Amino acid sequence: MEQVVITREDVHEIVQSVKITFLINCLIVVFITLLNDKVDIVTQFFASQSIGLTIVTIIQTAKVLYPPFKKDYVKLYYFLPVPVLPASFIGINFLHEFLTLPHLTVLVAIITLPVMLVFQYRDTKIKTRKEIAFEQHKNSESYKALQANKLLLLQAQINPHFLFNTLENIKQYITSDPDKAQHLLTDYTFFLRQSLPSTQTSQGTINSELALINAYIAIQQTRFPYIRYIEQVDEKLKKKPLPPLLIQPLIENAIIHGLAPHGHQGLIELTIKSDLGNLVIEISDNGIGFDENKASTSSVALKNIKSRLQIHHPLSTITILELDQGATVQIVIPLNQYND
Repeated sequence: MEQVVITREDVHEIVQSVKITFLINCLIVVFITLLNDKVDIVTQFFASQSIGLTIVTIIQTAKVLYPPFKKDYVKLYYFLPVPVLPASFIGINFLHEFLTLPHLTVLVAIITLPVMLVFQYRDTKIKTRKEIAFEQHKNSESYKALQANKLLLLQAQINPHFLFNTLENIKQYITSDPDKAQHLLTDYTFFLRQSLPSTQTSQGTINSELALINAYIAIQQTRFPYIRYIEQVDEKLKKKPLPPLLIQPLIENAIIHGLAPHGHQGLIELTIKSDLGNLVIEISDNGIGFDENKASTSSVALKNIKSRLQIHHPLSTITILELDQGATVQIVIPLNQYND
C-alpha cells in the first residue's frame, strides 16, 4: 500500500472542492424545490449543504488516504455509494416530511454523478498541467546541460594550438638554451594551473581571466622579450562573471596576426571598463592589423568566442576595429545581463 502523504496541494484541492461543492449544493436546492415546493428555503439550504459537504468530505478523504483513487476515477465511481448513503441519511433529517429515504438517495445519486464528472474533468486538467510543467522543467534542465556541455567543448577547442606550440618550443630550447627552456617550462606549468580549470567550468570571473592572460603573456615574453603588454582594468569590475578563455584567445590572435609579422615585437593593450551601462572589453595592438582571410568571422577563435557570448550574453557584441596602425577587438556586454 502506498504511503499516505498529505501535501499543501491536497489541502488546496480540498478547499477548491468545497467552493465548487457550495455552488453545486445550490443545484440541489433547485432540484428539491422542483420536487416539492412546500419545503422552505432555509430547510433546503441546510439539507443541500449537509448532503453536498458530506459527499465531498468523504470522497476527498478517500482520495488522500487511498491514492489509487487519484489515478483511476473508475474506482472512485464504484466507491460512490459509500458517500451517497450517509449523505442521504443526514439529508433525510431535514426532508423526512417531504421525501422518503430511497427517493432522496436516488436524487442524490443522480445529482452526484454529473458532479463527479466535473471533478474528474478538473482533476484531469490539473494533472495534465502538472505533467506539462514537469516536461517543460525537464526540457529546460536538459537544455541547460546541453548548453553547459557545448560551452565546455567550445572552451576545450581554445587551448591545443598554443599548448602544442609551446611544448615544441621547449623541446627546441632544451638543447640550444637549457636555461631558457627551464624558464619557459616554469611559466608553462603556471599557465596550465590557471587554464585547465577553465575548461571544466562554464563561468569564471574577469579576475581569473586576467590571471590566465598574465600567465600566457609571461610565456610569450620568455620567447619574445620585445612584446609589451599593458593592462587597464577597472578594479570594481574584476569580480564580474565572465566566460572562461574569452579574452586570452584574442590576446593570442593579436600576437599571431598582428605582432608576429613585426618580428614578435610591439604593444598589446587590454582595457576593461564600464561605459553607458555596458561592460566594454578592448584588446588593441600596434601590429599590421587584421588579415581579412585570417581574422574574418570564420576564424576559429572569433567564431568560438561569438558562440559562447551568445549563450551567456545574447545581447552582447564583438567588433573588429581597424586602426591606422594595428587593430582593436571590442566586446560589449550589457551590464543589466548580470544578476549580481
